[in-house]
Amino acid sequence: MGNSSYVVGDHSMKPVYEWHLNDRNDFALKKAKKYRDENEKLYGKRHPLIAFFLQRDTIIEDSAYAFVKGYLEDIKSEELGDMNKIIADFEKARTTDNPAPVLRAYSRSHGFSQQLNKDMAKNTYHALALYCTPLNCNVLARIHDGIQAFVAILFHPKLKDYLCRGVFTIYRGATIDSEELLEGYENESTIITTTFLSTSKCPGVAEMFSSLDPTKQSQISLLCRYTIHNYRRTALDMAEFSKFPHEEEVLIYPYVPFRIVSFTKTTLEPTGQKRIEVELEEINDIPTGSSKIQSVSKVSSEI
Repeated sequence: MGNSSYVVGDHSMKPVYEWHLNDRNDFALKKAKKYRDENEKLYGKRHPLIAFFLQRDTIIEDSAYAFVKGYLEDIKSEELGDMNKIIADFEKARTTDNPAPVLRAYSRSHGFSQQLNKDMAKNTYHALALYCTPLNCNVLARIHDGIQAFVAILFHPKLKDYLCRGVFTIYRGATIDSEELLEGYENESTIITTTFLSTSKCPGVAEMFSSLDPTKQSQISLLCRYTIHNYRRTALDMAEFSKFPHEEEVLIYPYVPFRIVSFTKTTLEPTGQKRIEVELEEINDIPTGSSKIQSVSKVSSEI
């Protein structure tokens, strides 16, 4: 198999920093719903006068331009890989008024998708945990508009043919060095995705990324199973855009709530290393006052 770590995980485990942040009330849940609503309203029916004077919808054109100028040109690095092709994908989306090339851009480079989600985690952490705004926070001032432009494109109705339908299970595997990265994960807790999460329909692909190095005693195998109900715009089928379509990649949207159905830990023989399995089920928005809310967006100490 090829290097497909952008699909379900990364043995370096940097992506885990991007999806777990403690929040013991329903603030994050309400904020996440607000973010979803804002992105969906971008494509609501326009007032006839607005439609007449503006003539056409330029959201893809404007968002693609804003992402390239306000984000890509700032982070551009050879280490992220295929940057010229990624920029060309956004230019194609802009000139053809088609969001599909943006999905191909996301799949081109593990370095790019990892950096994007890392910055998305920073964006969420500063907004939800530190209550920052772009006016009083250097981090948000640098990345907020670019990140929001990217998210806006992936909420476009023209991607409806790639939305996953029905009820199904997808998998995400990884190795971690400390259980602290899963702080707050417990039965009946609710977590909220705050980055894009790459998963697979195939459990074997996820297992590949949860396989352990027997020489690293502290390494922990992690496998997450997500039951998707599609109560909202929940996930995209990325197989058409992936370099490795046989891996059946599914991309979970940010701001989707899941309930932890089970959280189990076992010790593996003969190495004595640990294995953690988490089962999660997508839920409808929880009423105000619910407890044990966790926002999925842990960020590294460098933030």
